[in-house]
Amino acid sequence: MTIFCDTNIVMEYLQQRQHAAQVEQILNHAAQAGDLLIISVGSFYTITYLTERYLKADQSLSKQDRTSLRYILNGVLSTFKMADIFVGCISEGVNDLQFDDLEDSYQAHIAASFGCDVLLTINERHFTRFASNSNVIVMTPQAFITTYMAE
Repeated sequence: MTIFCDTNIVMEYLQQRQHAAQVEQILNHAAQAGDLLIISVGSFYTITYLTERYLKADQSLSKQDRTSLRYILNGVLSTFKMADIFVGCISEGVNDLQFDDLEDSYQAHIAASFGCDVLLTINERHFTRFASNSNVIVMTPQAFITTYMAE
């Protein structure tokens, strides 16, 4: 299975937000099942920015010491494959009137162009119209666990 993870999925885990335990279950399951976890390059930029800001606010990051940030980002790089962004995906995203949030539109079009089976997101409702017109199944972490990991 190929699972595209929206930026908010990675940030849930890294910042130990409300759905962090569910995301961790999915990451562990994907690793054991040999599933491919995908993020976009745009997500990686945003993850870098948000993680750096989070560590600075937590006073875990000084200007001189970037070790913890680099450690976290290397963990992301070893967990997720980076989806190439094609100009066509961005153009489709810009012009897709199904989306009010263009960043979500980019994510959806990248997931579709990469042939992902699932787009995992906290904001499932942002992708409702896309999901009904696509082969990509959009779901929350809880829905994924219930659908694919129930024993």
